[in-house]
Amino acid sequence: MLLILLSLCLCTANLEAYASASDPLMPSADVLIDVGHGGIDSGTLVGKYEEKDLNLAISKKTYKLLTKKGYRVVINRTKDYALSEDNKWSYGGRHRKDLAQRSGIANTVKPKMMLSLHINWSRKPNSRGPIVIYQNQSESILIAQLLQESLNRVYGMEELPILGKKYYVLKNTKCPTVIVELGFLSNKTDRKLLTSAHHQAKLAEAITQAVERYFAMTQPKPN
Repeated sequence: MLLILLSLCLCTANLEAYASASDPLMPSADVLIDVGHGGIDSGTLVGKYEEKDLNLAISKKTYKLLTKKGYRVVINRTKDYALSEDNKWSYGGRHRKDLAQRSGIANTVKPKMMLSLHINWSRKPNSRGPIVIYQNQSESILIAQLLQESLNRVYGMEELPILGKKYYVLKNTKCPTVIVELGFLSNKTDRKLLTSAHHQAKLAEAITQAVERYFAMTQPKPN
């Protein structure tokens, strides 16, 4: 199974990473950006706007900012692509294979954190703003708190992160992981923001600031 997982990770065409000095064939990362949905799976859809495209646009901006700051970053897709197509190793339908592939990459690369970026949807048109969903473990909780605070400042809101009990990626990914819902495509105000390149850049900056705060708080300072 380990060899299969290694193969699925290294053969993913859209995987970008720095190689570790101890194993130059094995990607190593501070942050893994999990770009929600892709390919046949559009995610939430409102009019001409598809979640998968917005996820990718914000993820690529975040990737660029984090790498500019000197972090080792992996992004699991850089194009409109279904990760389930690479999964030849697990059982189940397309949706389960997609989720298993995401966790499988994370569990092989073993980054210090994984950020799964998404756009939300609700039947209630007034629902808006960011929501960060975390695992029941201290590192994930801290990442979620820092991200929620940073994203709240962008939206001028006071939302709280929430525990995700049933999410496959949170349950099956070993590294500290959070799902970041960056706003509601179903809300007119959020939709105008989320489809704006300027707002996307602000979200990428907010995520980067939270990541910087997390590593400043958790990484040992050099002597």
